[in-house]
Amino acid sequence: MESLPVPIIIQTLCTRCGLCVEHCPTEALDREFASGYPVVIDPEACEYEGACETVCPTGAIELPFLIEFAPEPPLIKD
Repeated sequence: MESLPVPIIIQTLCTRCGLCVEHCPTEALDREFASGYPVVIDPEACEYEGACETVCPTGAIELPFLIEFAPEPPLIKD
């Protein structure tokens, strides 16, 4: 089985607000029962598209393997 990239949650920055869990479109995140910290409970469901990272108010979620392409430069007409 191939390992899929998943968001990294930095617990020292996390305030356990739950916004990432609420905004996860695939429900791949949930709160850990004992601690209340968010965890990736279903890595295969994670689309790695960044909703959790975008909504996190403290920057506690990172998607280090996300590749973003630069926009195409405008065409210069002679």
